[in-house]
Amino acid sequence: MADLHTYSVQEAQNAALGQKGSILVTGTTAVTTSMGVFVAIQFIEDTVFASASGGLIAETEQLYPDDAGTGTAIDSNGGAAIDGVTFPQGMTIFGRWDGFTLASGKVIGYIG
Repeated sequence: MADLHTYSVQEAQNAALGQKGSILVTGTTAVTTSMGVFVAIQFIEDTVFASASGGLIAETEQLYPDDAGTGTAIDSNGGAAIDGVTFPQGMTIFGRWDGFTLASGKVIGYIG
């Protein structure tokens, strides 16, 4: 734990709001980042993530919405995988994702 950095309140808020950058995604190729993780995804059109592995890749599969994980770290049987779900235009989801692939739609991914 010697390399653990304690953020100031301002640093933590900046990172949580995607201050490391953002990307507009309009296509169906895989999107990843080497600058951290995606902390928010804003849907600028109705959007569906690609089916199967790689559609939405949570940093911790059972803790954030994911293409395979069902949130068992939060509730043992109450969650669902996002496979086939349409996220409506204007919605923003928050979490920690390593990457994603769209089947359709357009999003802005915020890195934190």
